[in-house]
Amino acid sequence: MPARTTPQPSRGPVPDVFLSLLAGHWARALPSDLRRSRFLAWLYGLHAHADPHGWLSAREGSGNVPDSLARASCTSLRDGGRFLAAALAAGVVTERQPGRYALATTAAPDWEAASAVLSSTEPGSAAA
Repeated sequence: MPARTTPQPSRGPVPDVFLSLLAGHWARALPSDLRRSRFLAWLYGLHAHADPHGWLSAREGSGNVPDSLARASCTSLRDGGRFLAAALAAGVVTERQPGRYALATTAAPDWEAASAVLSSTEPGSAAA
């Protein structure tokens, strides 16, 4: 008897478009330094945190969105903050209100800006 698969409900239009872009041409356009870091896995984690309208919210027990995202993607709180800054620089996340973040479905993210943010905040760098 073949295994039955239950179709998963859609998370919503914005998270679905974000995931489609991420799995499609965004991942192929990502510079190698961003692929080698946990940034790509962190971006996939954003999808799970978004409501149907693309707003990112903290999970129960997490004080704020950056901490919640870091815990969910198994990164340190410091790296979670670095990844959020890089995602903001790339334009794939926006801060619509102070402390309120949302997914952005831009056609052409600025991955070079994201890479520059991550390299400038690496341990041992002048900005760290």
